[in-house]
Amino acid sequence: MHVAVIDIGKPDKNLGWAIRGPHITDQGGDLDRCVTSLLAALREGPLALGFEAPLFVPMRHIASELTKARIGECENGVNRPFSAGAGASVLVTGLVVIPYVLTKIREGAPCVEATLDWQTRLSQNSLLLFEAFVSNQRAKGPERHIEDANLAIAAFQQRVLDLANFENTVDAPTRFNLLGAMLLRTGWTQDLAMLERSCLVVKV
Repeated sequence: MHVAVIDIGKPDKNLGWAIRGPHITDQGGDLDRCVTSLLAALREGPLALGFEAPLFVPMRHIASELTKARIGECENGVNRPFSAGAGASVLVTGLVVIPYVLTKIREGAPCVEATLDWQTRLSQNSLLLFEAFVSNQRAKGPERHIEDANLAIAAFQQRVLDLANFENTVDAPTRFNLLGAMLLRTGWTQDLAMLERSCLVVKV
């Protein structure tokens, strides 16, 4: 299986990506080149594709808690709630970048099946989607975004042998799954339950 991560940012400025696997190894900052590599990997078998951006937000019933961090976002001195600073910015950017990528993959590989279910064995034509959560506090720059993508790939690969028993360290009891909404909008699914599904988060 190939593993790829896109560190979400403005294309051609501060976006970085990497892909690692038995047949394809590549990285860079060009989003269209990334899509080309993703499609090449999917021709060889299943692909796990992560996006470094909040892919779901919590749904709460107390107004004062609506923008508080998701479970597991703030620990060990790292304070990165989805609603503040970089989290909010990359969430908005992801809302346009991720559908672009999903649309291009669907056009180029119409037989591929996208899934959020990391606990079920992947088929040969599976595209497993997940959120990458990287707490890299170094100064920003193109190389840092590529580095973040590689860090997330390494973290995924450490867990891949036991994904069926992996429990998210970042989650919410009830959630609005933004990735599910993007899958609906780009024609990958018609299942409205995607809007509340849990999403795999691989935390570095």
